[in-house]
Amino acid sequence: MKKRFRFLLLGLVLVSIVVCSAMQAPAASSANPTQLVSQLEADLATARSNQVDVLSPGLFRDAQSAFIKAKQSLEKGAKLSAISAYVAEGKASLKKAEEIAQVSRTVLAETNKARDKALKVGADKLGGPFDKVENEYLKLTTAIERDNLSYAQEKADQVQADFRDLEIMAIKDSYIGNARRMMADADNARVQKIAPTAYNDALQALRDADDYIDKNPYASETIIEKAAHAEFMARRMMTIGENSQRFKAMTPEASALYLESLFARLGEPLNAGDLRDKGVEDQLGQLTGAFESMERQTQSLEMDNQNYRARAATLEEQVSGLKGYSVAQETAKQKLAAEREFNEQFNKVQRYFRPDEADVYKQGSQLVIRMRSIRFPSGQATLSPENYVLLSKVQQAIQTFGQPTVTIEGHTDTTEGSGSAQTNQELSRKRAEVVKTYLVANKTLPESHIQATGHGPNRPLAPNTTAENRAISHYRCDVCQRRFG
Repeated sequence: MKKRFRFLLLGLVLVSIVVCSAMQAPAASSANPTQLVSQLEADLATARSNQVDVLSPGLFRDAQSAFIKAKQSLEKGAKLSAISAYVAEGKASLKKAEEIAQVSRTVLAETNKARDKALKVGADKLGGPFDKVENEYLKLTTAIERDNLSYAQEKADQVQADFRDLEIMAIKDSYIGNARRMMADADNARVQKIAPTAYNDALQALRDADDYIDKNPYASETIIEKAAHAEFMARRMMTIGENSQRFKAMTPEASALYLESLFARLGEPLNAGDLRDKGVEDQLGQLTGAFESMERQTQSLEMDNQNYRARAATLEEQVSGLKGYSVAQETAKQKLAAEREFNEQFNKVQRYFRPDEADVYKQGSQLVIRMRSIRFPSGQATLSPENYVLLSKVQQAIQTFGQPTVTIEGHTDTTEGSGSAQTNQELSRKRAEVVKTYLVANKTLPESHIQATGHGPNRPLAPNTTAENRAISHYRCDVCQRRFG
């Protein structure tokens, strides 16, 4: 059974500790041509991600052109001054482009939103239609670059509407594009003449989906349903067209024999008998009756299976209950044994310490040892020999429980010393670490079994209103036994 301890060392005198650190300014790194060109390239990439290339296309092209010249000069080993000049030119153009881009974002706010929505649904994949509207949009941002705001404001609404149309177009292409292509194939194959009814049904389903998207472009769930229905009807149309062509090439007798063979294939697994001497409607009726009879038999078998499964589940539950009772008994025995062992160890540990050395008591399912006589030099985290006798007894108490897990906690009072709460917490932690080091060095436990921490004055073990209580806060240690049960 796993054993667990917690060892709590209460901290000592508050001592002020001042830690000073000097911040050294990083040495400026002298830029080299490669760094200059790389930085300009990175700035261009950032600007492009912020759409500066379309919000201020001319100035962005100027910046990109300067970058290309700087890169080519670098590859040819040109002088630093020439490379730097191109880089400076590119940065200047890019800075102006970002300023114009901000103006474009303000003037074309609604148009930009419409463009973003169109791009989000893949309008840029439409090819020509998108390129046409995009060119009109670039005319607006170019006009803003040239300080012709009146042109941009005058044309913005139309371009916004065009992007809206592109968005709807892209949504339709995404959802009903397949159905449209099947209808186009049907037109090429002249299915309307071969299977006009099926053709019109498919066309109507496509129109319904198309009209719905116009009115509800963001109702994706219903759009998906209508698009799936349009595709189904288009496939049905193509199938009926193919079958119509096939039957057209057959004689009436061949068509009747083909239909007879289909009914025979259906009747065989249903044990419907030979129905070839009956009419089409009679054959279909008898096949339907045979199928319904088989379905009822299947339902009856399923009910029987459910009853069997229910009985099996009941039996399994009863068996599990018996097993659970046995496990509960064993668990109770183990818990009682653990409690007896705990009480024996508790009584044994109590006898290790004098009343002025430590208090030993139970806390829930744990054993607690509160040390009273441990001493540290003021403001220091160094163990003096006078503590060895008490710590040896603590070792003996810990080893009574084999290889437990121990937590050492340090505490301080709220009046002694002049240090801050943070300083006192650090002092209490260091003293806890010193005790941990002592226990590890004396082979009480492996280091992995001991944890040390400090609480400073934040969690006093007694109110700090009297000297007696402050002494308790200073010199106290808890050791908690393993949990049981």
